[in-house]
Amino acid sequence: MILRMKRTFTAIALIAAIFVQQPANAQERVASTVPPEYESVVYTVQRVVGLLQDVTQRHASDPISNQILSISDRLSMSGPVTGGFRSNSSDEDLVAILKDVERELRSISRSLERRGEDNLAERLDEVLDDLEKAIDEAGSDTRIRRSSKDRYEIRKGSSKVKIISKDDDWWDEDNEWEKEDRKAHRFPNTDRWHSDASTYVGEFTHRWPFREQGIYRNIPAFRYNRVEGFFLGFARAPLDWSSYDRGRVFGQVGYALGLEDWRWEAGAETRLGRAYHNDDLDLKLGGSYHVNTNTNDLWKSSWAENTTAAALFKHDFFDYYQTEGWTAYAVARITPFAQLSAGFRADTYSSLSKEVNWSLFGGDDFRPNPGIVAGDMKSFVFSLEGGQVRSFNSHPSGMAFRLEAEIGQGLGGDFDFSRYLGDLRGYARLTRDAGLNLRLRGGFTEGTVPVQKAFTLGGTGSVRGYPQNIFLGSRMILANAELMLFDPDIFDFILDDVAVFGLFDAGWTNMSGQNEFSTDDMVSSAGFGVAFDDRTFRLEVAWPLKNMGTGMNPSLWLRIAPSF
Repeated sequence: MILRMKRTFTAIALIAAIFVQQPANAQERVASTVPPEYESVVYTVQRVVGLLQDVTQRHASDPISNQILSISDRLSMSGPVTGGFRSNSSDEDLVAILKDVERELRSISRSLERRGEDNLAERLDEVLDDLEKAIDEAGSDTRIRRSSKDRYEIRKGSSKVKIISKDDDWWDEDNEWEKEDRKAHRFPNTDRWHSDASTYVGEFTHRWPFREQGIYRNIPAFRYNRVEGFFLGFARAPLDWSSYDRGRVFGQVGYALGLEDWRWEAGAETRLGRAYHNDDLDLKLGGSYHVNTNTNDLWKSSWAENTTAAALFKHDFFDYYQTEGWTAYAVARITPFAQLSAGFRADTYSSLSKEVNWSLFGGDDFRPNPGIVAGDMKSFVFSLEGGQVRSFNSHPSGMAFRLEAEIGQGLGGDFDFSRYLGDLRGYARLTRDAGLNLRLRGGFTEGTVPVQKAFTLGGTGSVRGYPQNIFLGSRMILANAELMLFDPDIFDFILDDVAVFGLFDAGWTNMSGQNEFSTDDMVSSAGFGVAFDDRTFRLEVAWPLKNMGTGMNPSLWLRIAPSF
């Protein structure tokens, strides 16, 4: 930990030593032939360094530290390459270097915004505007080179500036910074920092609460379930807003061993806006053709968790059907906090049956896969999704919402219905060691809805404690709550990153035939659990609070994903 702090501080010191001298020191060390354009750059970078010191002292995280180190490496032309943009040349265009530095600093500004450091981000943005102007003023013939271990030379045409600096001149000999930081921070590795970072809608999908997509269905290339058996293949995901690519061919192809049939999808997307770290209005256009196995239950669990439970213990949380057809769509990012999607889907639906009954540790038979109403379905699909969630996989905070509409009325298919769905999720940090996670989900349909488009509740991911997907209806309301205590002292002597939580679920469908909501028709459950490795692994116990003919015995589940 100390080494990382020294490394980061030295990085800042290098920047300061090379470019950032106080005016008095500048007059002593810098020749009078310094070009005026260079002086503006010096002043601007001086302000940048002050901000970077604030950032590093507040957040001793590896990615930001490495970004700062890469900046100093670029300017000093020495040290390890961490930023990915250092040249092999010993004599480089200063303007080009500073443009690279500017891009890196804007990335840091974005990271600060995601961590809630809006004031620091705004200050850095103001400085970056000045840096951009200074770069424009500087001539293209301004160059920098390292002449020896501690000597640097800046040239503007025939003018030369020599700067002598040593790391020791800038080192905190009393180590006061180290002492304070050891007291206030841990030093997470890069992977941990990424898991703790904030995520906006459409960016890093593995850190976003909603796994289902209204427009396209992202299905993994390896999975196991009771209708396909083992599926082995290759897959490539569509673009997200964090991608560098401007266009991409995506899809999957593979063979379902139990079904003894091929499954595949082929699609393409293009992105019209600027690549990566672009907060402006952006647009993606895409389409695909598919012959695949699908489910409406992805909001309850993940493909990875379902595959693990099915392969080990014969627990399959999803219900499946087959679709063959095509989709065309557009996805627009309105702001970093919201995106709007619209598309048209033409599919032929058909039933799938249970084909396998194997698991590694045995257990009861897989439940049957319910049949569907076969036919051609044509529909427009719209969704509005947004929010911001920080540290989703560990100590979440923020909120996310999703509104979805599927309009299939009057389009000439075998079905005449419309389906509407809303989902709101909130993650509140009550104290440093306590959090409250909430989900409110509801939906209704119009027209004659086929069974595969009805809503199901019960079991893992919905109302825990009841059999999986036992409650069916054309209208649905669901509420979930979890109160979590992070890192309780009782587990300190055993494991780190342990959380305990209490849970409560309540749900309603109109399966009784009554479309009007009634608390008498609600089903509820309560329980508790322990989460390991933050929220990655969960052991949860839930008791049904109402006997629906299935008994009142508790259910015990080992899960490998956050509940919602």
